[in-house]
Amino acid sequence: MKKVLAFDMGATSIRGILGYVENGQFCTKEVMRMSHKIQNKDGRLYWDWESIAKKIEETILENPDVSTIGIDTWGVDFGVIDQEGNLLEAPHSYRDEKFIEGREEARALLDEFELFQNSGNQIMTINTVYQLLALKKFDKEIYDRADKLLMIPDLLFYLLTGEKIGEESIWSTTGLYDLSKKQVSEHLFEKLKLNKELVPRIVRAGECKGNTKNSRLESLRALSIDVIPVLGHDTASALLMIEDTKDSLFLSCGTWSLIGTSVPEAKVSREVYDKNLTNELSYKSETLFFKNITGLYLLEKYKAELEERLGRKIPFQEITDFVKKDEESRSLVDMDAEVFGREGIEVKKEIDAFILSRGGTVPKEDFSYFTLIYESMVEKYREVKEDIEDILGRNFTKLHMIGGGARSEVLAEKIAKKLKVQVKAGPYESSALGNILLCLLHEKEIESIEEGRKLIYAASEVKDYS
Repeated sequence: MKKVLAFDMGATSIRGILGYVENGQFCTKEVMRMSHKIQNKDGRLYWDWESIAKKIEETILENPDVSTIGIDTWGVDFGVIDQEGNLLEAPHSYRDEKFIEGREEARALLDEFELFQNSGNQIMTINTVYQLLALKKFDKEIYDRADKLLMIPDLLFYLLTGEKIGEESIWSTTGLYDLSKKQVSEHLFEKLKLNKELVPRIVRAGECKGNTKNSRLESLRALSIDVIPVLGHDTASALLMIEDTKDSLFLSCGTWSLIGTSVPEAKVSREVYDKNLTNELSYKSETLFFKNITGLYLLEKYKAELEERLGRKIPFQEITDFVKKDEESRSLVDMDAEVFGREGIEVKKEIDAFILSRGGTVPKEDFSYFTLIYESMVEKYREVKEDIEDILGRNFTKLHMIGGGARSEVLAEKIAKKLKVQVKAGPYESSALGNILLCLLHEKEIESIEEGRKLIYAASEVKDYS
């Protein structure tokens, strides 16, 4: 029996989870959980990289008997290293508002529809392409010294193995990867006057490996643990838990909501651009067609805001019980509005301002804001479902919901009713499970993705809502 270690990194917390198959049963054990916060330094937002890297190093040293390590993280963010392999500065957070100016730099050089056609990615200010242009504008010295751009999971892969690679699924989030050709866009690097030498060797998930013997961290060199590029983008990793991505919509529901389906090839028409939908890559270069929407981030922010105001913790069950009984008619907000994804947002203030500016009525009770956020999310899901159906000429009657939001019975019920679909909810820790799945496949502890998925389903809670 071989044990593998998955590092599953979200925008607010990181987890280390052991996975293994024992007596024909799939088993997991959480061995690390760490909350982390965005750091504000001189008006710029950075990830607390030193703490993140240190915690991962410590966790590996505490679990030296694992045979393989995999890493998945959120998309779009990166670090740059120089020719000696040194990280030039902590990676910026995608919530840094300076990236707006990176977007303006791009607009001065090419039309946004042209950028979309050559990448397939939804136009969002957080995209890597705008971050890189902002780096060139505000940190020219760092940009000029940079040898390679490494996305967050690839940066950690480099730290653990000394190998400079770019895993395909995470690169498909950059706005610099041509999803139609499934390769880095020469056209965009040329038009945007960006240095293509920054791009590392692009690989598919599972097609290469490194080893801690060659780690940049001296403490890990005494170990001999394989590190493989799993699906570095947490969404792609999570979607390994979905059996049917063609005839069912998927909904990955966490800090962000991602709702869509798989398609034979990237959709880059004017209609897709106008609807602000996106294309990304998953396992074996499968194309995913969906939309990114602010998700539970807004609810979590409001929960923390209300807890501070009330001077007590609010259990999620209390929120659920209230929302189930809340029959107040209400105005909704547009979850696409950029204000609802900002760091440091005052949620109640911004929701009230949004509603009042449109002649609506704000909630009467504090807890009704939770209902409003849930219903605004579901209304956006309905809108996106209709957009996807119109573009593809199809009708979806099933939706598979994964991620932390799949735990919410009230949210799943509202989705089933509003979207008129059968909802399957779970497994919940899907990004980590997809990560573990590829590690076990690498170790030949399972023979196929399908076999591993079947074992995971047998060990997980999955609910149906009609």
